[in-house]
Amino acid sequence: MSIFHSFPNLPGPEETAFCKLNEVYCCGNARYGNISTFSNATKKHPIINVTRDLHHHRTSDENISMYIDVEDNLLKKITSVWYKQGFLEALSVAADPSVNRESPTLAVTASYILKVANILTAFRYFLQPHLKDIGPKIVANYSRTRNWGQVPVKCLAWHPHTTKIAVATVDDNVRVYCSEVTFVSTLKCKAQGHVSSLNWRPLSASELAVGCEQGVIVWTVDPNLMFTKPSSSNAVLLKKNGHSPVTDVSWSPNGDLLISCSGADTSMLVWDTAMETAIPLRRVAGGGNVFARWSFDASKIFTATSSIIFRIWDTKTWTPERWCARGHRVVAACWGPDNILLFAAKGEPMVYALTTTSLLSGSQTTKATPALDVTKVELSSGEPVGGPILDMCWDPTGRYMAMLFEESHLVAVFCTTYIMMQLKIDPCCFVTGVEDEIPCTMAFQQNFNDGACLTIAWSSGRVQHFPIIYSESY
Repeated sequence: MSIFHSFPNLPGPEETAFCKLNEVYCCGNARYGNISTFSNATKKHPIINVTRDLHHHRTSDENISMYIDVEDNLLKKITSVWYKQGFLEALSVAADPSVNRESPTLAVTASYILKVANILTAFRYFLQPHLKDIGPKIVANYSRTRNWGQVPVKCLAWHPHTTKIAVATVDDNVRVYCSEVTFVSTLKCKAQGHVSSLNWRPLSASELAVGCEQGVIVWTVDPNLMFTKPSSSNAVLLKKNGHSPVTDVSWSPNGDLLISCSGADTSMLVWDTAMETAIPLRRVAGGGNVFARWSFDASKIFTATSSIIFRIWDTKTWTPERWCARGHRVVAACWGPDNILLFAAKGEPMVYALTTTSLLSGSQTTKATPALDVTKVELSSGEPVGGPILDMCWDPTGRYMAMLFEESHLVAVFCTTYIMMQLKIDPCCFVTGVEDEIPCTMAFQQNFNDGACLTIAWSSGRVQHFPIIYSESY
């Protein structure tokens, strides 16, 4: 029997789930209901609707039509394409007879150079297949956000100590919402394009790392200053040749080190942001590093590559254990209490677990054990749930785990307990959208004291806070 059949029934057609209060699944009218009917735990949380915010910043088609196209000469065209898209695209322009009518000799020469360059590029891709895609294609391939390039919210991150959340939107602005103030700070600079990830620095109130196409941008925004649009002088760009686009950034729990990963680079960079220097942790096999996850005590780092290989680094000696997933690369992973690691491979409806005992044994026969089967099923309401996993996250207390699926519009939340070195995963509840909303990305609030609070960004641009509240006396 599937674990999903033990979940509470889904809300009715005109209803949605607002919270879970002491084992009671609280639902109400999707259009007129409010979470305050059941709890005030999120009363001071920021109300976020990204689609509505974007209307004030997006250029309309009417404004675009006011500009007149100007025909540039050939040299300007080639120079512009070279600057924006690279040398090979500039060669393509020069070799195109429909564009280059001024110099047939240049067109023939460029076409021959382009053929040689394509042969060399094909050979390079044969040796290093993880470099085949470039720029935003790499981010789109490895992002844990559904439809990363089109949805209103690309990624989000809660601050570890305060009720403050950063949201990266489709226009590559990063908006910072805070419970203490009513205004929204917008972080934007010229280098901040194709934002892939966000992470607040622990033990700091003002530093936010943003992974993007050019590298890592570290914003320093004083929370006491009433600026809605901090200037680019508040941002520091950290970049290194060959390490772009950045697909993930992650601060250590102590806030002293910042790790960046790129799907196009086999090296994981460990940054000293104060000195603006990086130490590469290089391993040849496995292709580019896609994302990294620190354990709660900062003793270990999980890194996933673009192939079936993943590694677990010991931060005392900075040496890795090499593991291989079965058949496909790892798409999602999260650390839990006592250094339990849960991960899932692409296309597989199975969650695997690595425990402290298996990590420290050093035995080549040690294997990850299946922890949860989420094979796709159809609920009694007719709604499909389960199947290949898109993303999962664990709340800081280790009591709840949330999961997104590639082929389902439901978010599944599980209860987790770890007793006598045994991990137990039980059903908790589903979180559903309103009408045709699809969940895109999610994160647990880090400083929620009443239980756990899951924040979900939906395809409509609505950002929902779903608290799971429990009292010790219950």
